[in-house]
Amino acid sequence: MNILEQFAHQGDTQWFKIDQIPFGTEKVDKKFIAASERSGSFHALFGDYDMYELAGSFIIETKEDCILNHSLAEHLRDNKLTLDEAQILAKKDHRHTVIPKGIYRVGIQQRFNPRENHRRRITD
Repeated sequence: MNILEQFAHQGDTQWFKIDQIPFGTEKVDKKFIAASERSGSFHALFGDYDMYELAGSFIIETKEDCILNHSLAEHLRDNKLTLDEAQILAKKDHRHTVIPKGIYRVGIQQRFNPRENHRRRITD
């Protein structure tokens, strides 16, 4: 897998365009890319794509232009929406991002704690 470029950044999520799905990935059901532990907000991709897990990150293969939303879980429930349709939801803090057809490695921003000498995922 070669990282071709950093493509996008939305909140705590970082998107890197890659040239192929890495060996050893495991396809998983679609789920939130990041979800808040307190506010009920989430970062989620909507549209036609496959999702894989790999070493603490996701590999996303989009089959069409998909929409990355940062919204509230109540907007999803109230409108009976699914992750299968590319659609723009009401924003929480960040406006939506269009993710074009392609393959991406998606990570969650990490914060380094020098006192403990390790990194941890950013939590909301």
